[in-house]
Amino acid sequence: MKQHLQQIDVVKGVAIVAVLLLHSLTRKELEEHYAIFHIWQAVPLFLVVMGLNLGLSTRNKTQHLQQLYTRRYFTKKAARILVPFIIIFLLSILVGLLWEWLQGERVLAFGAYTWVGVLPVTGRGNYFITMLLQSVLLLPLIGYGFSRKPLLTTLVLVLLEAAFQVWAAQFAYFEDNSYLYDAAFPRYFSAIAFGLWLSRLVWEPFRWRDFILLAGLGSMAAVNLYLLQYGELKLESVMRPAWQTQQLFTFGYAALLVWLAIKLLPNFSNFIPLRLLAELGKASYHIFLVQVVYFGLADQDLSHLANLAVPLVLGYLFYKYEPQLLFGS
Repeated sequence: MKQHLQQIDVVKGVAIVAVLLLHSLTRKELEEHYAIFHIWQAVPLFLVVMGLNLGLSTRNKTQHLQQLYTRRYFTKKAARILVPFIIIFLLSILVGLLWEWLQGERVLAFGAYTWVGVLPVTGRGNYFITMLLQSVLLLPLIGYGFSRKPLLTTLVLVLLEAAFQVWAAQFAYFEDNSYLYDAAFPRYFSAIAFGLWLSRLVWEPFRWRDFILLAGLGSMAAVNLYLLQYGELKLESVMRPAWQTQQLFTFGYAALLVWLAIKLLPNFSNFIPLRLLAELGKASYHIFLVQVVYFGLADQDLSHLANLAVPLVLGYLFYKYEPQLLFGS
């Protein structure tokens, strides 16, 4: 029986809190508090964990191409990803109509991007939903390749990410359609690769060679993060400026954080802060969906406590009571 790792949920819990802080604080506040090393790592942490979970799910399994995209697979993904999205989509319309009636402010919007996951009332981070929808189609193939040819699959992922970044930097279409670039899953292929390799180390005892390798990659990534954010290192010729701190040469930092969490935290603990973060991690997708709508309505100048508490509470309640919403009591 597959053992559940509480550490993974804790990392996701920390990451979803970081997302809310990221969307609450101003850029100046984030830069002053060196958020590039903590709050700004929210999405890289989620993507590394995504690769980690993929690796764990395919480990020691003989996979065949015809078994990747089965009805069972799509049913499972629909229940986890599509159903909560549809519920929030419909609720956002009702909330948007009510908001427009009470506030006289237009917040509902429908367009071509609605078909790729943009909510009718959309706020910061909506691009992640579109990325998640892409992952449903791409992750099985990536997992299949890694289970058979890990080195080759890693090389292909890295090269595809690099090629996409260089191409996107030269492609003027993204100037007016930045959402499509923001939501492009290939931007995070190397983060997925990091997570896949971490899945090989989860059940291994602490080994100094693993620590030295990951600490080295993480340290180099941390230096790159600092130089990209505060120094003179610029990559405009090969990467779009807004996302220079999230790429192949910086994801090693998030990978190190995930590995440290797995090795330093217990597989299970009743320690209240860890239990709380783990619960938030389990509900992280539902919380994320709620916060997209929340920040589509709320002013960033609201108190940070409100920007944390409202999405966390509503998102967690949504997670706990989604079955009742669908099937009743």
